[in-house]
Amino acid sequence: MKHSVRYPVLSGLAGILLLLSGCSVSQTIPSEGQSVVALPSQLLETSGLLCLEQDFISFNDSGGKPVLYRFDRNGDIKHQLQLSFRNSDWEAISSDGEFLYLADTGNNAGYKQALFIYKVPLNWSGLKQPYRPERMEILLPEDKKRQPYQHDLDFEALVYQQDSLWLISKSWDSQIPKRYKLDPKLKQQQLGKAIPFANPGFLITDAVFDQSKQEWWLVGYPDPRKAIWAYLSNAGFQPQIARYDKDLLLLETKALPTTGQVEGLCIDQDKQIWLSEEGNKQSPALLIKTGFSSQ
Repeated sequence: MKHSVRYPVLSGLAGILLLLSGCSVSQTIPSEGQSVVALPSQLLETSGLLCLEQDFISFNDSGGKPVLYRFDRNGDIKHQLQLSFRNSDWEAISSDGEFLYLADTGNNAGYKQALFIYKVPLNWSGLKQPYRPERMEILLPEDKKRQPYQHDLDFEALVYQQDSLWLISKSWDSQIPKRYKLDPKLKQQQLGKAIPFANPGFLITDAVFDQSKQEWWLVGYPDPRKAIWAYLSNAGFQPQIARYDKDLLLLETKALPTTGQVEGLCIDQDKQIWLSEEGNKQSPALLIKTGFSSQ
């Protein structure tokens, strides 16, 4: 997310620090078991990440081109797929092994009455571009008093698990992430019932479910409006990762090996955990192998 665009309603010291944070240079330094690769300029605002064999799929967030990018571990783009729908605020991606589910679900300002999820074939061979995917519409409860950055209906994580899709809230207001079950077969549905996770102590920017161990992993960073010292001391976003069991019991949290704005999370076929980190004018977006494993 671009702070100069996404935080126009903030004022005072917190707002100033958020604006300045977009100009900081990432201090990501790899250690044993880790790797850091600069992503190409086309993915400067990478906003979600999917592990796919030895490759990855990502995209940019609001205002970016409506394009999915498949790239390798060196950051080299191998394929692109342009979609026919505008990139309002693409935030997350998941897959059922046959289709991709792309979440146009960013809602920081809180004015949206509906969110969208696009269903795209995993195999792009032979698809005519711009490709027009199936579209799911998620209707939000009406609330005319909803204020920017003071509500829980902003979503930056989407997970496919056991024939269902789960939207996970960033939760600006309550600071407690919640998941909402969706039926991928329905073209229109209500958001439904919120199921809360135990509070990890940070805002959620992505999530993944490890099927083999039946565990949830959530990633994000502390609320910038509250973590004032981190910005005063140039400590950056201080991103963290949390692990939960299948019943949403919090098992552990860990600090991540970067100070940047982590936006994407995935687990590869070898159970290694990867991140994507949004770039800025001073530094590129990054693909990070954390050195952490879900085994």
